[in-house]
Amino acid sequence: MKTKFKLNDLFNNDKFLLFFSLFAALVIWLLVVVNVSPATTRVIQGVKVNIDSTIPSQFGLEVFGEKEFTVDVTVKGKKYQISPAALSAEDIVITAQTNNVDSAGNRTLQLKPEIPDGADYTITTISQKNIDVYFDTSKTVQMVIEPQVIADDFPIVDEGFTCGNINLSETSVTVTGPSTEINRIDKVVAQLELKKSLSSNKSADAEIILLSDKNRSDFKYVTMSIDKVILTIPVLQVKELETIVTFKNAPDNYVVTPLKYSVSPSKDLFNISVDDYDKTIDYSIGTIDFRTLSPSNHVFTFLAEDVAAAEGSETEEYVVNVDMSGIAQEYLTYSHDKFKINNPDKKDYKVSGLSKSVIVVGAEKELEAITIDDIKVEIDLSEIDISEGQSITVPAVVTVDNAGCWIYGSYFVDVSL
Repeated sequence: MKTKFKLNDLFNNDKFLLFFSLFAALVIWLLVVVNVSPATTRVIQGVKVNIDSTIPSQFGLEVFGEKEFTVDVTVKGKKYQISPAALSAEDIVITAQTNNVDSAGNRTLQLKPEIPDGADYTITTISQKNIDVYFDTSKTVQMVIEPQVIADDFPIVDEGFTCGNINLSETSVTVTGPSTEINRIDKVVAQLELKKSLSSNKSADAEIILLSDKNRSDFKYVTMSIDKVILTIPVLQVKELETIVTFKNAPDNYVVTPLKYSVSPSKDLFNISVDDYDKTIDYSIGTIDFRTLSPSNHVFTFLAEDVAAAEGSETEEYVVNVDMSGIAQEYLTYSHDKFKINNPDKKDYKVSGLSKSVIVVGAEKELEAITIDDIKVEIDLSEIDISEGQSITVPAVVTVDNAGCWIYGSYFVDVSL
């Protein structure tokens, strides 16, 4: 037989009455907290300041230097509304006003709090009302680095030595920053301070320094792609050496057995690196290209000012006479239909014949065996860009297939479309 449930029985149950009382008390407490409790305040630290870039960007301006600002904000509201669980620094918006920023310079920006719609709290105070910000247009330039060696009250090198041309591992630096500061840079130097005079080569890290009006300046907002380079000071010593020349584009036979020649003067004083002093016995005063060498053109002059002659040398020029004994030259006419033409674009170019006959130079016996089939002419059209009806002069690479001969002179063809 089922027992009939009666509500009165619950209220006669001590355990139920205890549970019900606690629940009712909790509900009443929540109602009081939500609707009746007084407002309280809380300080929220580390609120990020947002710098409004809308107006400055219209003038090409941006912030340099310090860009990240935070403030402490005091909020007022009901305890449950401003508790750490309900409200954090990320929920509060503080904006730096930039309405009047239209030119470069330092600006004091007023901070304005913004409360989201529907928020039931107020912001009563901010730890600071303003921030100072520098605005300018951005500029990037590539600048040459000049070496600067500082030696106080003593020469860079010891007596009896000479300082060579100072070398840098990098010769330029990219400088970026506000235009106002970039425009003040007079030059860029890599500076190395010596403790004593040198008697041997020296390489060391040199600090890159920006100078304004030839004095070091404080450029607060400028950045550089590198801040130091390796500076090398060659230390040289005077030595009397035999004068020689070098050759380039020599046929194989003359690489193995070079042509004889004479240089006047045959010896001279030169500045030699101290590291190479003992092992250096000669000095090249220039280079002769075989394409400029023929029986009718075999005397060459090199100016002393282009050579590292030492102080004390009285030479103004060096004269080189190449011995062309047993060397002759021959003129050959080359047909343009044998040209090897590089025409990757497959355009309908018209190529004229060579501007002159081909001059072949070599030992007389070798020349006797040369035929027109030994001559090769290559024309590279891969880099030219002409329109229909236009023409252009293009260099022709002329070679001879013989280890004892070479081609004298430069050659050209006319190319039209």
